[in-house]
Amino acid sequence: MQVTIISAQSVDGFITQPGVPGTAFTSDEDKAHFQKTLADYDASVMGAETYRVSRDFIRGRLTPRRCRYVLSRNPAVFSADQIPGQLEFSSAPVRELVSTLQSRGHKNCAVLGGAFIHSLFLAEGLVDRLVLTVEPRLFGGGVPFLRLPTDIRLTLEHHESLGTGSTLLLTYRVLAAEPA
Repeated sequence: MQVTIISAQSVDGFITQPGVPGTAFTSDEDKAHFQKTLADYDASVMGAETYRVSRDFIRGRLTPRRCRYVLSRNPAVFSADQIPGQLEFSSAPVRELVSTLQSRGHKNCAVLGGAFIHSLFLAEGLVDRLVLTVEPRLFGGGVPFLRLPTDIRLTLEHHESLGTGSTLLLTYRVLAAEPA
């Protein structure tokens, strides 16, 4: 299975503004890119906070073509939102979740955040690619792209400007984690 982290961030590496959850800071070009790119994935994974922030948006776009999986320490809290095959909640370790996705026939999984989820997938060596939109903004704080220390080598596969050219789209292939 191909696992790709898809994220937008500021130039200084934050995926949210200080004290403001979500990605309202992203450009229209990023929003269009995100929706177009997500169509290539048959599964997506996010953390509970990412789901809470975007709940109405996510629930309004559910489809059997792409199941959304939400990782939570307490998935029972979301039992009323669960729709098998479209929106599911789990406390499984990420390696076990990926195994489950593969057994269900998923081929491409988009990891949509947040920072702790990014870190867990990278720490387990489960990520093949990163697709990052870099918005021309500096926040000086907020939620960073990663929550756990890591040292993973990447190689740039593709880069382009979105829209007027100030927003960058970068695609990296994950090479290897550095030994501890």
